[in-house]
Amino acid sequence: MPSNKPKIYILGLDNTGWSIDKDHLHTKKALEDAGYTITNNILVADIIYAVWWNILLSKKARILCTFFKHKKIIATITNDLSHQDKELNQLIKMADIYVYANRKQKNILLNKGIHKEKIFFNPFYVDENIFKDMESDRPTLAKQLGIDFELIKGKYLIGSFQRDSLGADLSKPKWQKNPDGLIDIIAKSGRRDLVLVLAGPRRHYIVNRCKTESVPYIFVGNINTIDKNTDDIFENNLDEHTMALLYNLIDAYIVTSLSEGGPKAIPEAVLTKTPVITSDVGFAKDLLSDESIYIDSKDAVNKIDLLMNDPEYKNNLIKENCQKASRYYSFDLYKDRMKEIIKMAIFSR
Repeated sequence: MPSNKPKIYILGLDNTGWSIDKDHLHTKKALEDAGYTITNNILVADIIYAVWWNILLSKKARILCTFFKHKKIIATITNDLSHQDKELNQLIKMADIYVYANRKQKNILLNKGIHKEKIFFNPFYVDENIFKDMESDRPTLAKQLGIDFELIKGKYLIGSFQRDSLGADLSKPKWQKNPDGLIDIIAKSGRRDLVLVLAGPRRHYIVNRCKTESVPYIFVGNINTIDKNTDDIFENNLDEHTMALLYNLIDAYIVTSLSEGGPKAIPEAVLTKTPVITSDVGFAKDLLSDESIYIDSKDAVNKIDLLMNDPEYKNNLIKENCQKASRYYSFDLYKDRMKEIIKMAIFSR
């Protein structure tokens, strides 16, 4: 393999409506900006860079890798490995370099006997030029988002923008996202001035739970797809600028997930200077202050109360999270880490 300018083939999925599409684009841009050659021909590639590790386990990918044993394979760990032992064992037979997003993934890889020199920390990138504090007032943001300001005037807005419903059955929740946990927190707060701001595709389950439990909510998108129980994976997949407006609109963001590689909602919230509280999931402890991580629903309610009533607590939380995440979140830092990953692949044995 050439030691300075290897040709890189990026293995991923296109136009899925998933965040992996963005990972593909960011990976390509970072590598190109770093001076590497991206090829669309896997036959001439020196390195295969899988932005989603599971795709390497597809029949097609396994056949290809059997024929291309001389090529170096980089696998990006995108989700929680704790319940995917069988799949991980298959991956270990194929990959040369492992890119992980949180310490939990790292520990699992190390426990599998993977040498520390073959694993690299690179949390999922989000564009800091889009996700930022827009310093706009709420009426302006509401108008830009097509929200009737009177519906949110005087309300405390809590955001949730992660898909929570199964694609195969939109009436059922994704256990990983734990939407029932979010409803539980809102219910236990007992406050009537809280409003959930929901956005993104496949929110059918939580919207229906809100209706059943009389939880005040606003859905930003085409609600007809939910009313008709039809899949909206593309229709309600909002662009990044709209998502950034939503983070700027809300007062706080809550992650209730039980299993994650990220989620990207954490850095998106931090970069927009939105207070975020979360379960101890994914890279929460890698990117956030301990104060942002709740123990249980009661603790989450206490943190919401503090955010609502203690400006010093809120400002300190935002400041600490921004300081911690700033070590990783700029495109230049991301590009530098990508360069190190490729160097690792070039010289790995």
